[in-house]
Amino acid sequence: LFSVEGANKISRRLTWIGKALSRLFYSLKYDLRRAELPIEAEQYLTASFLSALAYGLLFSGLFAVLFFAKEQALSQSSILLSAALGLLFFLLFFTIHVIYPGILAVQVAAAIDRNLLFALKGMLVQITSGVSLYDAMVNVSKEDFGIVSMEFEEVVKGISAGLSEKQALERLALKTKSEYLKKACWQLVTAMQSGASLQTALNAVVAVLLGYQFRSIKDYAAELNLWLMLYLLLAAA
Repeated sequence: LFSVEGANKISRRLTWIGKALSRLFYSLKYDLRRAELPIEAEQYLTASFLSALAYGLLFSGLFAVLFFAKEQALSQSSILLSAALGLLFFLLFFTIHVIYPGILAVQVAAAIDRNLLFALKGMLVQITSGVSLYDAMVNVSKEDFGIVSMEFEEVVKGISAGLSEKQALERLALKTKSEYLKKACWQLVTAMQSGASLQTALNAVVAVLLGYQFRSIKDYAAELNLWLMLYLLLAAA
């Protein structure tokens, strides 16, 4: 029931709810960061609690009206049942709100994985031809690689603000939910620390990512063949 902007404007007098809940849902702040949602965990949990409470009261009142229409009166058992159903819907919607950033983070990671191979290949070509790592990341941030370009844009901004290349890549590795972008960042950081070739590090990540995409295509083809066979069997029957 709250937009991100609306949740950020919730009164400070109510954020004690979110502060208390953030102790139970400690990992939520990382999911919010990975899902690119510009909101603190306390505000988000407060908005989630209030939204779920509104839904719970709405459904509790709705069931009370239905019981009244059926029995022409509200007995104690009907009131208790309405309250219990309202509590159930409150818990249901609150759970949905809490896990939603994690779902968004997974979707963001999938979007990153779709374009990451092309971005890394571009970086590899540039580094092989003598372009510095920083300039390669700047070029990727200006290309149309979707969320990957946005992630590298954040890295470039961090370096421009005073972070070293290693620190900016470490921050991206800790933030992203994409395992392959995380692996690419750590490979580059390790190469810089050990003085190894960045070209070799990127080659290794590109090879792993290519293998993953080939396996995904094979798995999809196998699953598609199964559904086609079932469809043909049903059509023949």
